[in-house]
Amino acid sequence: MGVVTVYQGLLFLLALVFCSANSPPSLSGKVMQRVPVRIGKNIKQPCNAQSDMPELTQWKKDGQSINPGWDRFKISQDGELRIRDVEKSDAGLYTCIATNGFGSVNVNYTIIVIDDEKQVFYEGDKEYQITADEDLTKDGSPPYFEDLDIMRKSMHLEKPVRSTIKLTCKAEGNPRPEFSWLKNGHSLPQRRSHIKMTELTQADSGAYTCVARNRLGQVNFTYDVEIIDEISEKPKLIAPHPLSQNVTVGSPVTFQCFIESGVKPEVKWLKRLDHSEAIPPANVIEYDGERFIVLKNAGVLLEKQDGHYLNKYVLSKVQPKDAGTFVCFATNRRGFTTRQAHLTVRQGSYVVENSEEEIEKAFNNSSNQSSESAETNLPLLIGLPSCAVLFFILLAVFLMQRNNRCHRSDNSVKKSPRPPVPPHERDAFYYSSCQQQQQQTVNPLLTSREKLPPKTPTPSMDMTCSEFSSVSRNHPQYYNPNHVTYGY
Repeated sequence: MGVVTVYQGLLFLLALVFCSANSPPSLSGKVMQRVPVRIGKNIKQPCNAQSDMPELTQWKKDGQSINPGWDRFKISQDGELRIRDVEKSDAGLYTCIATNGFGSVNVNYTIIVIDDEKQVFYEGDKEYQITADEDLTKDGSPPYFEDLDIMRKSMHLEKPVRSTIKLTCKAEGNPRPEFSWLKNGHSLPQRRSHIKMTELTQADSGAYTCVARNRLGQVNFTYDVEIIDEISEKPKLIAPHPLSQNVTVGSPVTFQCFIESGVKPEVKWLKRLDHSEAIPPANVIEYDGERFIVLKNAGVLLEKQDGHYLNKYVLSKVQPKDAGTFVCFATNRRGFTTRQAHLTVRQGSYVVENSEEEIEKAFNNSSNQSSESAETNLPLLIGLPSCAVLFFILLAVFLMQRNNRCHRSDNSVKKSPRPPVPPHERDAFYYSSCQQQQQQTVNPLLTSREKLPPKTPTPSMDMTCSEFSSVSRNHPQYYNPNHVTYGY
């Protein structure tokens, strides 16, 4: 049993070795893909590919294979690329291709040639100035702002006179970007990533633009700075706004708030709460013994002229629950001011307030009016069905009479007498009958005539067949092919 176990272990080990060996080459260690080298120096660049099996290494420059015909280039047995006396033209993209029986791997390197005499470097077919702010071992990148979101939050600044302000413009890139500043489009002497101003005056108000640039590009950002005198009073809300409104359910409502302030105020809209309403404390403001909720979507504050501002609060489709008192709340560093308006929401022709008593009263009034309306329309409700029943009865009698008239007309048509037989057709009938009777021993015509009851004396019309025949010959018959056949 032990022999079997050892045998199985050896098989497993061999399979593991075989599987690990049957794989394509892979990268080994950290690869520095940008390689700076100075003109006239030698370079040895390893492939940084490894394999458990013998591998074939091939090198290319800018997509062209390097062969033994290249004088200053050599590929060693372990796949290392060697270049003697580096020249300007040696800058470019080099690719190492390591291959074994199970696949291959490609490793790219960018060789940068530095010319210390001219203080330039060559990357591919381009020439750039050498600066202390560029790391040639890293890929180049245009400038970008690291804290752009924070900068956007403070892009509009208001500062009082004699205060201090600092504007920052932190940007990164490779090469490290250079900074410049503009005020209202005119260049400033500052060349740093920030500027600091003290003892501000109103003349310092304006648009300050930071520009960060390197050889790969540039970015810019603008601060709007307003320097104001010391605030002397709190905001003023211009009457009569906001106005109380009385609307129906589903109507749009807009409250307007006109503010006068020495600086840009902050405006919020509040709604007064009933004591029974449960709202999270974080959204509630208590003032003068009453509770208010801060409403969301307070609208955009529009700046007019000479320190006047407008703010709107919009309800697209009001509902009964929206009824109540709304408050415009404007504040600055000196204090705050409020004005309120009342919203009444009608449902039909009745006023719907937040109060449950008002809702119940409106509901009872609606029920009473519905009852009165029903009593007023009672004769109409009874008369209409009666008229409809009478109409259907008359219609049924009319249809029955019409049907009876049609039936009597049909019977009269069926019982109408037949038209008289023309004499010439009657003679032809008698003639054909006589011809048939001569061939029989018994004359059915005579027999039938014997059975007839005696009639009143009339001129006799009895004729023999020969007599009838002679009469017929003396009087030719008239025959109409379209004649009507009559029964006898």
